[in-house]
Amino acid sequence: MAQLYKKVIFDNIHGYITLNRVESRILETAYYQRLRWVRQLGFSFYIFPGATHTRHAHALGVLHVMDRILKSIGLAVSEDKLFNPKAQDEKTNFHRTMRLAAMLHDIGTFPFSHTTEIAYIAHWQNQQKAGKTKYIANHENLGSRIILHTDFEGGLTKILKEEGIDPQELSKVIAGQSPQLIANQLMHSDVDADRMDYLTRDALHTGVKIGIFDMDFLIRSLAVHKEKGQEILCIREDALNVVDSFLISRYLWYSQIINDGTGYKFDLIAAKIFEYFLENGLAYSFEHLMDGVIESPNEYFTFNDSYFMAKLHEYLAGRIMHPMIRELSEMLARRIPPAQVKVAPLAPTLVESEDHRKSLVKQTQAAMDWLTAEIRNIDPEAWVVCDIPTRDVMFTQNADSLKRRYKTNKEALLARDPAKILTRHDEPRLLVEMQGSLMSILSQYRNFIPRVYLSPEVYEILKSKKVLDRMRQQDFAGA
Repeated sequence: MAQLYKKVIFDNIHGYITLNRVESRILETAYYQRLRWVRQLGFSFYIFPGATHTRHAHALGVLHVMDRILKSIGLAVSEDKLFNPKAQDEKTNFHRTMRLAAMLHDIGTFPFSHTTEIAYIAHWQNQQKAGKTKYIANHENLGSRIILHTDFEGGLTKILKEEGIDPQELSKVIAGQSPQLIANQLMHSDVDADRMDYLTRDALHTGVKIGIFDMDFLIRSLAVHKEKGQEILCIREDALNVVDSFLISRYLWYSQIINDGTGYKFDLIAAKIFEYFLENGLAYSFEHLMDGVIESPNEYFTFNDSYFMAKLHEYLAGRIMHPMIRELSEMLARRIPPAQVKVAPLAPTLVESEDHRKSLVKQTQAAMDWLTAEIRNIDPEAWVVCDIPTRDVMFTQNADSLKRRYKTNKEALLARDPAKILTRHDEPRLLVEMQGSLMSILSQYRNFIPRVYLSPEVYEILKSKKVLDRMRQQDFAGA
C-alpha cells in the first residue's frame, strides 16, 4: 500500500482539517506563516473585540470548504490518491490544485488586509497619472508574483514544481482565469468557497449573526452540469431559498459591517496614514514589494500588521510633521473614532439604475464640496476625509445588466460570476431569471454608501453653527 502523508489541524469553525504533503510544506514557509500576523477584518476589532482572527485561519478554512464542495459535486479523488505524493494523474492534480488555490488565494494580502491595500491602490492611481507605474497595485498581482517567481529554497514556486503542481495553472485558477469554467466558479463567483468561509468565520468572531447561512445545505445542493463542453457549477432548484439566503446574508454583512460606519472608519483613517507613508517614501513601494521584498522570505514575512503598527509608533514618537496625519495617527492609536456626516445625500441609498447612480454621485460630490468649503471657512486647517465608492454593495448582477454584458443567454450561462440554478428538468438557468427567487427582484437594487469623516471637535462646531441644518435644506439634485 502507498505511503500516505497527512497533517491534521484543528479549526474552530470546521473542526479537523487534513493537509497533504505539498500543503504541509507550503504551510511551514515564511510566505504562509506571515498570514498569522494579518488580521482578516482590518481594524474591525476596534468595534468588535473578538474580530482578531487572521488570514491564516481563513485560508485553511477555504481549503476545507473547497474540499467539501469537490466531494459534493463528484470532482474529488479518494484519500488514497489525494494524500499519496506519488499519485499524479489528472483528476488528482485538479483536486490538489483547487485546494491549493483556496489555501493561497490570500498569499499577497497587505497588512491589515484591505486596509493598507486601499492606500496602495490610491497611491498607484496617483502614480499612474504621472506615468510612474510599473505594476497594477493589488493583492492579487502580488500573490501571483509570489506563486510564479519564488523558484528558490523556501519559495512557493520551487515547492509547487517539486510536488508536480503547475504554478502557472494554479495562478490562473486563483485569478479566476482558468480555461476550466468550474475552477473559476469555485474560486470567484457569487457562490464560492471563499465567501462561504469568511461569512461564517467573520460572523462567529464578531458575534454579529447577519452573516449566517446554512452552509451544509448549500454545499449539499451544488451540482455540475455540462454545457457546450464546459462543466458549470449550479445549485439545484430545491435549494433556491438557501442560495437567496446566502446572497442576502452577504449583502447585509457588507452593508452593515464592512462598508458602513463601524470598523471602516478606522480602516479609512489607517489607509490615509499609510498613503502618506507611501507618498513620502516611508514604506515599501509596490514596485519594491514585487521586485525585491518577495525574493526574501524573511523580509516578506515582516510585511504584516506589525509592519504598519511599527511605522505608526515610530512616527507618533515625534517624526510626523503633517498636521492631519499627526491627528489621524493619534486617533487611530488611541481608538478615537472620527465623526461621520450622514446627512443626505451623504447617507446610504438604494440605487435602482445606472442613471440613478450617476445622479447620486453628482449630488454626493456637490454635497462634499459644499461641506468642505463650509469647514474651511470655519477652520482652514481642519481635515475632511471624503469617500465616494467606486463599487456598491450588491446582491448579484441583475438580469438587465447581464443582458447588456452578454450577447445571449447561453453566453451568460457560461459566465463565471452569476449563480446558476439546475432546474428539476435538468436545465441550467440564471438565478436572477428564476421567478421563485428573491434575487429576481432584489438584484435590481444596490447599496450606495458614501462616507465623510471629520474630527469630533469640528463636527460639534458644525452642529453649533447650524451648518448641518443648512445642509439638510440644500438642494444638491441640481448639481
